[in-house]
Amino acid sequence: MAAPPTLADLTMADLTMAELMSGRPAVVPVLLRHGLACPGCAMAPFMTVREAAEAYGLELDVFLGDLAAADGRTGHSIETASTESR
Repeated sequence: MAAPPTLADLTMADLTMAELMSGRPAVVPVLLRHGLACPGCAMAPFMTVREAAEAYGLELDVFLGDLAAADGRTGHSIETASTESR
């Protein structure tokens, strides 16, 4: 049995939509532009960014890039602004 992923193994694609929106509220307009109904959706606490991209037929890397750029952070890491400045 494989070990569960560590925090270092996770990327933005592994966050649930609820985690993404609460940690990076600037992404909400990006979600709406892409046609996602995640803000207010009952599945947001359970569906990952990767799963949402697949469900909506979005290219994952492009979608992640748009999300990362929404609040000026680069890359697909899950680190928040407070941990990036350390």
